[in-house]
Amino acid sequence: MVMGEREKDPRIISSLQRALDILSLFGSQSPELGITDIAKALNLHKSTAAGLVYTLQRNGYIAQNPENRRYHLGLQLIERAGVLLDQIEIRKIAMPELEHLRDWSSESVNLAILEENQVIYIERLLTDKSLGFRNHIGKRAWPHSTALGKAILSHLPPHEAREILESYPLESMTLNTITDIEVLMGQFKAFHDQGYAIEREENEIGGLCISAPIHNHSSNPVAAVSVSFPLSRLDETMIATYGTKILEVARRISVKLGHHLEPRSLSYASEAQAVAGS
Repeated sequence: MVMGEREKDPRIISSLQRALDILSLFGSQSPELGITDIAKALNLHKSTAAGLVYTLQRNGYIAQNPENRRYHLGLQLIERAGVLLDQIEIRKIAMPELEHLRDWSSESVNLAILEENQVIYIERLLTDKSLGFRNHIGKRAWPHSTALGKAILSHLPPHEAREILESYPLESMTLNTITDIEVLMGQFKAFHDQGYAIEREENEIGGLCISAPIHNHSSNPVAAVSVSFPLSRLDETMIATYGTKILEVARRISVKLGHHLEPRSLSYASEAQAVAGS
């Protein structure tokens, strides 16, 4: 959409558009700009430009050079771009393994990442038998009630997992949702030890989900893969077999992302002692 069309579109929020226009001013020919430069380029009053720049700066999208007081793009843009690139890379690398897992299990397969304190579904492969579980690409969910979230959190350092759980209200999605942080932390330890997480009717009634984390080259859990099973056709005796297979698939994806399979030491005992002493 060109600028003239944007100005005529009543759905455009003018203040947000101006902020985006400021970001667009920066480039290889103009890596640093002053308030006067920005105001002149966008035909804004200097005080308006200063307010917009201050807001962008407070949110990390613009930073100021202390030597000349001019502004340049901030690290928040790199972080946001990194999230997008990670999603694209993981989806592309994981796809053959996801297809294999779907064909092997004959059930729906999900791929998700953790962004701040939410799980975001970035891929879902269905089967002819798939039922109507409400997972779709781009959907957000809370990590405490999903196997995908539990798988990722169980492989984070315990204090980081606890901080995420404490950052939002732990709502009950169903009558089975666990909302007690101490119970969840104990669950994470068990899931970490066995390598995969299980969620039974905590997010939606009628389903069980098994998930394993995907690690990157720095051994950080950056995503998780899961299989969703309707309880009506799940063979309970096969849960461990499914878990082992999902873990195997997650590990193969992790290796493709540059991860080495040495076990990561997470001290849940130390975390428990720290909580007891606080």
